Amino acid sequence: MSEVNNSANSGMRQNKLIGLILLVVPSFFFILFSYLLLFTGWDILVIKTTLIIIVGILMTVLVWMGYTMATAPRDK
Repeated sequence: MSEVNNSANSGMRQNKLIGLILLVVPSFFFILFSYLLLFTGWDILVIKTTLIIIVGILMTVLVWMGYTMATAPRDK
């Protein structure tokens, strides 16, 4: 019984650690992004880089969807 409790506690600790990471890392990047955008001379570069990343992610998803549809076996 204690082994089950230990594994449940370990899983809960791991979930809390992941939650803490998901709380801290995006907050840090948002603060860094805001600082670079508003208080440095790198604003245009930050905007361009952000747009390239967003468009790249969207195009990757569309390419993946197209590939999946094109290579899917035919329905019978």
